[in-house]
Amino acid sequence: MKNKNKLLKYIMPLVLIVSVITLINLKDEFNIKDAIQTNLSQGLRTVKITEEKTKIDYKNVAISVKMPQIHFSNSEVQRYINTYIRRNINEYINHQRQESELNNNNEKKNIAINYNVAFEDGNLINIVIYKNINKGKKEFVLEKDSYLFDLKTGQRIYLDNLLKGNIDYEKIITKYIYNYAKKQNLKIDKQKIVVNKYTDFIIADGGIIVYFNPYRENNSNISYEFKIPIEIFKNKIKALTTSNIVANIDTQTITKDNKYINSVINIPIIMTSNKEIEKYINDEIRKDIMEFYNESQAEAKKYLDNLADIENKFVANVDFEVEKNSDDLLSINVRYYKYSGGAHGYYETVSYNIDMKDGKLLTLSDLFKPNIDYKKVIDNEIRNKIENIVKNDKEYEGVYQFNGIKLNNKFYIQDDNLVIYFDLYEIAPYAAGEPEFSINKSIINHMLKDKYVEIFK
Repeated sequence: MKNKNKLLKYIMPLVLIVSVITLINLKDEFNIKDAIQTNLSQGLRTVKITEEKTKIDYKNVAISVKMPQIHFSNSEVQRYINTYIRRNINEYINHQRQESELNNNNEKKNIAINYNVAFEDGNLINIVIYKNINKGKKEFVLEKDSYLFDLKTGQRIYLDNLLKGNIDYEKIITKYIYNYAKKQNLKIDKQKIVVNKYTDFIIADGGIIVYFNPYRENNSNISYEFKIPIEIFKNKIKALTTSNIVANIDTQTITKDNKYINSVINIPIIMTSNKEIEKYINDEIRKDIMEFYNESQAEAKKYLDNLADIENKFVANVDFEVEKNSDDLLSINVRYYKYSGGAHGYYETVSYNIDMKDGKLLTLSDLFKPNIDYKKVIDNEIRNKIENIVKNDKEYEGVYQFNGIKLNNKFYIQDDNLVIYFDLYEIAPYAAGEPEFSINKSIINHMLKDKYVEIFK
């Protein structure tokens, strides 16, 4: 009996190891739904979390921060995730500081930033950043940002990636929320329920929680977070595969507040193994951003020096978003914002689409084979999309004045889509923002140069 127990003592760990290896290798059969429902994944935790505590006190805003730091065996993934989360938190803090500097009232705002690991299974990690905002004694606003990362690559997974294979997920989730609100007699603001790629979600037992910021406010008893059961989707949520990142992205932030201007300038710092390409890209982007920054300062001084009394200083901000960072392609959108008085500010997005094999900054025409009419195909696709927008909502009738794209129109690349977009007022009024139209690679694949086919994944 003793020998039998000894034998079991050695055999059981081996059986467990073989089971885990088998589970990991069966990628196509692994179903996130099963992991969510059984929660067996808690035994597979591979990430350690520590935190960095900070307290910041500005003019009329106090912010306490608990910044999560993940520790993981893959140092590249660790760095990318930590930098991603830190950049977003710091961006939020800097804009809160700017708001406090520009705001003339003395109302004190207290913000507590905290975090929680909602899910981890050795393949994915879901980190939620909570922002509890209190104004005075009774007024409060609750917001949160949820990030689901692939621990194999460091890539962030958005809602459309998670629900891949369910092309109607937007309608399904929206319909479910409307029906739920009706059953619960909740008078929700339907304009707030916008479901798309960027809709925030959290992995939860038996499904996902989608929410819409701010998800709670003191002036409403409705919580805008909704549990969506996984069973409502036709196709199973299988194991996710994402491509490796091609560059780490850090941020340099410049802030300025004087009698003329208040600025928060976020400059992307790209880090990659090819230092020549790294330097070229960073120099190009930095040159453009600093040109905007310096011109904005000079413009503010020139204009405001001629006024006897300065009521409002200029605002000039720069932020950026990484749209694609894989498959030898880095696509970064840099947004420039300027306010110089009037009803609203002006903003413009500039995209940098970089072939990371040679550092080339791609124009739209670079993607396509010579002597091919890609413009005609894209024009037709955009016209069809505008027709569908108007068909679904008659309020958009006459809004878009589209006469065709330019040969080197603005664009960026996101997953397997070419996204064509337009400046403010270019094809629609200010209220329409910067209209953008996503065109799947299946529509343009036959026209792409061979070397650029693989960047659309």
